[in-house]
Amino acid sequence: MQIRTKRLLRTTLVISFVALLTYGLGWSNLIAVDSIIISGTQERELVTAQLMTGGSNIIMGEPLARINPRSESNLIEDLEWISSAKISRNWLSGQVSLQITERIPVAVFQESSNTNGPRYLSSNGIEFSSPKKFSGLAEINLGQKTRSERRVIAQFVSELSPQLIASLKGLEISAENEVKMVSKHNGRSVLINWGAGNSVADLAVKSRVLVALLALPENKKISEVDLSIANSPIVR
Repeated sequence: MQIRTKRLLRTTLVISFVALLTYGLGWSNLIAVDSIIISGTQERELVTAQLMTGGSNIIMGEPLARINPRSESNLIEDLEWISSAKISRNWLSGQVSLQITERIPVAVFQESSNTNGPRYLSSNGIEFSSPKKFSGLAEINLGQKTRSERRVIAQFVSELSPQLIASLKGLEISAENEVKMVSKHNGRSVLINWGAGNSVADLAVKSRVLVALLALPENKKISEVDLSIANSPIVR
């Protein structure tokens, strides 16, 4: 009986300790949010507004344990100009850190029907709007293109090498869905016709062909490259 009583007492103490610990972490203000640091962006007010409207638990004075970093990150990443958000908690200081990574555009869509500001395209093919205004970007002329045609452009850009993205000056898609790119080469503009219906493998092959062609000394002053047929490129 005495052993059983000791075991019962020990079990009761453990349960009570766990209950108190759970309350202390999750419900009391013993370990609460004491400061919130947002880094990686100048648009802190927009991030804060997103947290407030989304029902975030990142609130001054609220328990740290209530914060789910993954859920909070997803909430912030709903802002399409944000590429990623990482949330970390310091249990000693009560500080919550939000590390924001913004999307970097490589091109801007030019379309007369857009009254809500410019739409940008990142190097990984994601289309987004931004509270910032960017200048000096390559222009993509779409006219009245459909969503599927916009995806063609997005996929195309996502498969370009950094070297070709850096030389990109303009991009358009024809009525036949041919992707035509204006590229900078030796201080000159070169029109490159990539053809239509390109798969990822097609773009990889054509990119290698294009880089090799541009590297040839005799092609220093070319003005056009037709890559519609990858193994039979035409240089003018």
